Amino acid sequence: MDFDQFQTAWRSPANTPGDRVRAALMEDVMNTLKTRRRHEIALFAMPTAAMALFTAIVVQAIANGRMEPGREWGSLAMLGVCWLMLAAVLLVGFRLRHRGRDSDTPMRDSIAALLASNRRARANVAIFWMMLPVFLVPMLVGVGQLWEVGKATERNTWQMLLVFGVALTASAGWNTARYFWVMKPEQRKLEGLLAEYEE
Repeated sequence: MDFDQFQTAWRSPANTPGDRVRAALMEDVMNTLKTRRRHEIALFAMPTAAMALFTAIVVQAIANGRMEPGREWGSLAMLGVCWLMLAAVLLVGFRLRHRGRDSDTPMRDSIAALLASNRRARANVAIFWMMLPVFLVPMLVGVGQLWEVGKATERNTWQMLLVFGVALTASAGWNTARYFWVMKPEQRKLEGLLAEYEE
């Protein structure tokens, strides 16, 4: 959504755009909300499907005797931390979801819904930051255990650590950049618009 265009219309002298302009703005806001909901569902469904697949592989490996939980518990702990993070995202998303109200001010409610979506996204980044150090310990233990039980050579171990390190650094950088350069400015704009509407 083009916030500058939206703010220009919002702060127009009379703040009473014609029916056509008002309908276009409402359609733009509603399209933004629908797009965000689709993205949120996809971003939750993809890691959930991947985690379900990894969990099935681990269960099969244990059942076939290819994995000894007593000697390779690090990978199980990594899996548990990932499931814990997904559960935290689901719980926070449920608690912070926008409960739409049937009111005579649909534009105000739409802005409030956008702000709630922004709040959920910021909470997910905060969960990521909190879980990152928790994840690092079982990851290091798990990689070390693969080397100890002979499932990985020393070279493989260093390669795994390099790949994990690059992936986690890139993910942390991406999430941090989005938080400060996209989510926080959007939050300030939406809070400003909501405050103006409620004056």
